[in-house]
Amino acid sequence: MLEKSIRILGAYGGKGVDINNTSIQIDKHTTIDAGNILKGIGKDAKYINKIFLTHSHLDHIVDIPFLIDSFFENREIPIKIYALKETINHLKKHLFNWDIWPDFSQINLINKKLKAIEFIEIKVNKTMKFDDFSIKAIKTNHTISSCGYVIKKKNNAIFFTADTYKCNTIWEELNLNKSIKTLIIDVSFPSRLSNIAKKSNHLTLKDLLKELEKLKRDDICIYINHLKPSYVKEIKKEVEELNSKYNIQLLNDGDILNLETTKKEQSLIYENSTKYHLKKIFENITSKEDFDKIIQKVQKEKEKIK
Repeated sequence: MLEKSIRILGAYGGKGVDINNTSIQIDKHTTIDAGNILKGIGKDAKYINKIFLTHSHLDHIVDIPFLIDSFFENREIPIKIYALKETINHLKKHLFNWDIWPDFSQINLINKKLKAIEFIEIKVNKTMKFDDFSIKAIKTNHTISSCGYVIKKKNNAIFFTADTYKCNTIWEELNLNKSIKTLIIDVSFPSRLSNIAKKSNHLTLKDLLKELEKLKRDDICIYINHLKPSYVKEIKKEVEELNSKYNIQLLNDGDILNLETTKKEQSLIYENSTKYHLKKIFENITSKEDFDKIIQKVQKEKEKIK
């Protein structure tokens, strides 16, 4: 599973109907961020035991408490939370503090001497190697504690910036690290809202196009994510109108990116989401409705899933 790929569990900068918060699955046991682990992976979320955080904003950490809760009794090892020092401090102070949520770093797993979660401080520009991949944090320009990650499998790498504004370290890494073939970068707002984007340290498409002038390579496949749900249609239209030589593509929940080919292997609709839409159809069907009407309802719901 995901031997040469990563899976986009959540591609957006907020929640909506079939739109989910940021999270990327690296392998069976590992994600970057926790915006949509439970819905994104379903019952296989019980295997997640490593989470690399880009920063401590709610849309990137929201599933951590529920992931612990959902499989607490069955866990054999802690969930290891990898993050920069400031992000770990934010989680301890504002989330796992007994007021908002129990401090599971102080709670043992059932019949174990191990804690339910373990915080592991990481450093920028330091590569960590695991069985199936290596990962390196790169400082970004979003919060004091924000970072992106370069994920490498075999000889191919992908750079996931997560939330960021204009940031020279991104382009420096891309220009120097020739193993990176794919970039996933934040475009949260339409270009007409550049002031809001700047104040919240996010990019617009026009910002990104300007920043791309710093890229000294022409072999990088560029994907954008973290679109705010209210502006998805507007940003998509803007991409169609302004997209230039870079052939920028949008990511969706469920997309699988191949690090070797840089292409989407397939776009998956979550099983839970599909079941939800089918359930809505059949709940509203009466015995008087004929086959044609049922097909029309199925087609209408199918359009919503896209």
